[in-house]
Amino acid sequence: MRLDFRQAGYEDVEFAAINSIDALDDRKKLSARCSFPLFQDTSETEGWDMHEGNKDDFYIYDRDGKLAAYLPAKGGPSIKLATEAGYDYVKGRLIEVLER
Repeated sequence: MRLDFRQAGYEDVEFAAINSIDALDDRKKLSARCSFPLFQDTSETEGWDMHEGNKDDFYIYDRDGKLAAYLPAKGGPSIKLATEAGYDYVKGRLIEVLER
């Protein structure tokens, strides 16, 4: 998706992920597959708790760093990027934020 945005001229879109505290053992495997920053949550930081989110949730921030959209993995439209519907939904929400 990052490449799709670059090709469409959206140069200022950035992606990042926060790895769960309990998934520390998977961090190296996951970071090897990522082309964007992967941050490791810790008990000192508790990034997931600060966001009150869950695994696979998406948070979209605007240019000012304000939360513009929260896309929960459960209970709403599919945000599973491996499916066409989920990919299109997430991409569409990102474009909505970019064009505000």
